[in-house]
Amino acid sequence: MLDKLKGDGYEIDDAKAIKGLENVTMAGRMELVHHDPRVLIDGAHNAASIRALIQAIGQHVPYDSMVVIFGCGQDKDIDGMLTQLQYGADKAIFTRGNSPRAMFPQDLADKYTEICGKMCQTAMSLKEALRIAYSAVGREDLICITGSFYLVGQAKVHFQELSE
Repeated sequence: MLDKLKGDGYEIDDAKAIKGLENVTMAGRMELVHHDPRVLIDGAHNAASIRALIQAIGQHVPYDSMVVIFGCGQDKDIDGMLTQLQYGADKAIFTRGNSPRAMFPQDLADKYTEICGKMCQTAMSLKEALRIAYSAVGREDLICITGSFYLVGQAKVHFQELSE
């Protein structure tokens, strides 16, 4: 975006732009919504954004083990997302968000096992998935909820209600 603006004749101080961007946040993107255990939400919903999420977590969030709670729509590049997911998830729990287009958890689990040969679990709701994840994590571990903005929105509401 900055390159485009510069190309259109705007004068932009790179150092100031970088400093300003350091403070930018976006709800549902690399957002830590709970601290004990640590729960991070991200609306990654295609293969490229899942890959970027896994890389960003690896570079910026220290953890011993990562449990990924994942749900997505039927109309997505499911194979591509699951392929990328395997590179960061030490444990995967498949669930579904509140979208009528959401994939069924068992279908996601079957595809995941077919793609990468890893074991995984399923849960029919986010709350059930969180219960499973909580039983699997220690103090230095991370839970990441991703795959759909519907699922991430549900998680955001859940954790807001917990803090009230």
